[in-house]
Amino acid sequence: MATIEYHLYRTKFIKPAQVDLFQPELSARDIFEAGLIERPQIELRQKNVWHIGNIEYFGDGEGRFAIGRTTLTTVEKFDQATGDFIESIDESGPYTFVYFDSKLGLLGIGKKSKVATDVKSIARKIQTLLLSTKIVKRNKIDVRIEFIRDPEGFLQKIFSAYSIKKFKATFTGPNPIDADELFQKPMSYYCQQMDAEQGSVTVSGESLNENSIAAVAKSTAATANDATAIIQMTKGERTVSISFKGNAKKVIVQYDTEKEEILFNIQQTYKEVRE
Repeated sequence: MATIEYHLYRTKFIKPAQVDLFQPELSARDIFEAGLIERPQIELRQKNVWHIGNIEYFGDGEGRFAIGRTTLTTVEKFDQATGDFIESIDESGPYTFVYFDSKLGLLGIGKKSKVATDVKSIARKIQTLLLSTKIVKRNKIDVRIEFIRDPEGFLQKIFSAYSIKKFKATFTGPNPIDADELFQKPMSYYCQQMDAEQGSVTVSGESLNENSIAAVAKSTAATANDATAIIQMTKGERTVSISFKGNAKKVIVQYDTEKEEILFNIQQTYKEVRE
């Protein structure tokens, strides 16, 4: 039976440090859902227009929308009346579904080659469409759609190492509601106050605490940020560098799976990364 892949991504709505006194206090969820309501569309190339549509909710902040492009294409046909082959211009509109949990800023983007060659390209189009919305422009918000890596291999190496000598994690402006209190939340706030787009922190020592490193690594992966470490696998051995590897975390489901079940699988897979 045919299957379809959904790749896990994170929405980030980064507000400017200096906020207008009369600007309403908007959450990331507010911005995302208001952006969807606008059903944005943008022409990136002549006669090639990207759209967001088919928005539906089936839970509190849970649902899906379609993203696709309309373009004029030449269609070769056989004319039964004349007995000749002919060419005609027709409009095509390939699309794919994106499942979301706006409470978490979580997306599961469906892979579909007719829409784009890879899911990263579709994610960039979602980012561009949301950047074009009135609510984002009016509030001077930066939008990022970034993929969530699987930290499992990284964590296995952390816990099997003799010692951890150095750890580095990246961060962006405030966004995810489930970011950890130890690192991502305070550093993201710091990033915003400095009018910075992103940053990183490096700590080093003879033997860093593996449990604290693991907690920050999980949160860093879940917030679509990156981490690296320098570890010593056995005493006296040379140190090696490790990092998050690979592309986005994936969920593979049967093509005829119910939409609520697809979203549930996406949420559960995200929890595996975060927890």
